[in-house]
Amino acid sequence: MKKIIYIPLTLILCLQVGLITAQDVASKKVQAGLTFNAGANFMSPGTTKTTSDDAGSLLSIGIALHSAFKSSENLGIATGLDFDFGKNSYSPTSLTFLDYVEGEVLTQENSSEATGTMRLETRNLKTIKLSIPLMLMFRTNFIGDFRYFGKFGLRNSFLLSQKFTDTGKDILGLESITNELMSSPGEFFIYNGSIGLSAGAEWNFVGSTSLVLEAGYYYGITPYFLDRRDENKTMYNVTNILVFPPERSYYSASARQNQLIFKLSILF
Repeated sequence: MKKIIYIPLTLILCLQVGLITAQDVASKKVQAGLTFNAGANFMSPGTTKTTSDDAGSLLSIGIALHSAFKSSENLGIATGLDFDFGKNSYSPTSLTFLDYVEGEVLTQENSSEATGTMRLETRNLKTIKLSIPLMLMFRTNFIGDFRYFGKFGLRNSFLLSQKFTDTGKDILGLESITNELMSSPGEFFIYNGSIGLSAGAEWNFVGSTSLVLEAGYYYGITPYFLDRRDENKTMYNVTNILVFPPERSYYSASARQNQLIFKLSILF
């Protein structure tokens, strides 16, 4: 008989503890913690001279911050700091050449210093960026241990480093060439901004600690590459082979980057 009484009492006590915990979390104006992101990068070419290969990848780690407005628990700002490790690849659509020395692709201005020339077939990029999201957040009240939210705003990314691997052939198209750990100063725009929309759920699973799962899509609004002055461009087509040296037409890659991001955060 006592066991029968203890069971409902225990259930009631657990329910009350859960409600108190959710109320405590709901009343907090600021939540902060760790976040882990994984997703895909999609390059949208802005020129017919290049084409994007398969979707790239994104992995990141950082901190997340949710802050409610004073006048409302349901409206707030979501921000943070992420270190993004991204990959992308693209290929030229026409016969494209570039000059290089060890570790660096040369511009038109310093092409006379080249130790080699290659026909570019594919470029695989690796970047490290510092991203600062700034999102307006709308969220429900807690329903049990869960509440749901949507976000809308900007994701601001700043380039910290870039390296790429170029694959192709020699100038005659006979020998395969792979140049790894290459760089091209000024090839990439240092700032990438995107506007995005995301949605997710927050689970208050113990004490004042919450697990947050979120999915979002971000559309790039700034160039991924820097369209530089002609003398600073690196890729070129040969326009007239009847003269020596052959005439060159230099160009820059052009694209914007869109991202699909899945985010897992632990907030306190």
